[in-house]
Amino acid sequence: MPIMMIVPAFSSAVLTGLVRNGFMAVIILFIGPVLDVHALKDLAPLMWVGLMAKEALIGILLAYAFSAVMWAIATAGTLIDFQTGSSNQSFFDPIAQYEAGPCAGFLNLLAITLFVTSGGLHLLLSALFESYRLWPVASFAPHFGPALLPFIARGATSIMTWTVKLAAPVVMVLVLVELGFGLVSRAMPQLNVFLMSQAVKSAVAVLMMALFLPFIYATLHAYLGPDNSLLDLLRSML
Repeated sequence: MPIMMIVPAFSSAVLTGLVRNGFMAVIILFIGPVLDVHALKDLAPLMWVGLMAKEALIGILLAYAFSAVMWAIATAGTLIDFQTGSSNQSFFDPIAQYEAGPCAGFLNLLAITLFVTSGGLHLLLSALFESYRLWPVASFAPHFGPALLPFIARGATSIMTWTVKLAAPVVMVLVLVELGFGLVSRAMPQLNVFLMSQAVKSAVAVLMMALFLPFIYATLHAYLGPDNSLLDLLRSML
């Protein structure tokens, strides 16, 4: 299932093998009774390949919609790490499956936590069940309406918008801190400004992230709320 592989909240590092497989089994138990399995009895092997490709496509689109915001938050953390110089202390993030700095790793975990607490899991399962109703498992003919391109554009726009909104205030403050240390280094060349600025910028970045946590939660809650029209967009796309 592409959703389990793409959405960061369901990655193998967050959910271990047994829990992950059990979660998938529970979803299958709920979806199985409503599937029209009689229409699948006489299908040729090639048709099964087409069905699997179709289901994978739907899963990728759903995962793209729900992962966009979490990717944006992690990207904002990467920009903050770059500005503070913490990117030199990067480590392998088992959740994101790539090397990340301290801020990127923290914001990635924060995004997953807020995704679950903001109702994202409920909305994702609702969209998954709705996709089987709108596009039956035995149906081969996709009906991508005019909402497909806006759907993809909305995901890309969300990533860029969220990245700028989250990273810009912190980066601007850090630039001002660097300018201040530049003036100090001109006035007192004997000071090791580089070591001092590293600690101060890290402390300022942590303080700024603590200040915008309520904004992240409120915006993510609105994005994943039941009245956010995301489900309507998925419904019109399928």
